[in-house]
Amino acid sequence: MITFCNFQLSADKFRQEVDKIRGDKNVTVGIHEDAGLHPDSGMTNASLGATLHFGAEITKNGHTITIPPRPWLDVGVESGTQEYLREISDCLAKGMPLDVILERVGLEAAAAVQEYMTNLSEPPNAPSTIAKKGSNNPLIDTGELRQSVTSVVSNDALPPEGIE
Repeated sequence: MITFCNFQLSADKFRQEVDKIRGDKNVTVGIHEDAGLHPDSGMTNASLGATLHFGAEITKNGHTITIPPRPWLDVGVESGTQEYLREISDCLAKGMPLDVILERVGLEAAAAVQEYMTNLSEPPNAPSTIAKKGSNNPLIDTGELRQSVTSVVSNDALPPEGIE
């Protein structure tokens, strides 16, 4: 059960109530395509983030490199659920407009993802990667990728659930 504005709601009922309030507005959190190129990889930050999230096999100079999946986005967003619920409840109690609520929740979610990325340690980097970048954090080298995680409030339709 979720406590929301002093009411006990099931998760499904909570989602229905939020959808009524939200209407066509939504907030997306992640590395958006306009985040630009990652300086060290030649990929966009969004492509690099997807590669690290889902894993990949890359052939470089005749050698195949396996990058294990390190899910960071969905798990990172989920890690802040209680904070989002508190923020929504506080904002509604103060009568804030929907755009402001979504902006604040989006900022909270982006921060939760960045913190999750900072703390992720499994699966560990290969010894050669650790030697190259000087640390064992699998998702952070320069911090560029982590800093490219943002939130955007829009009226754009979200894809059906389960479609990325």
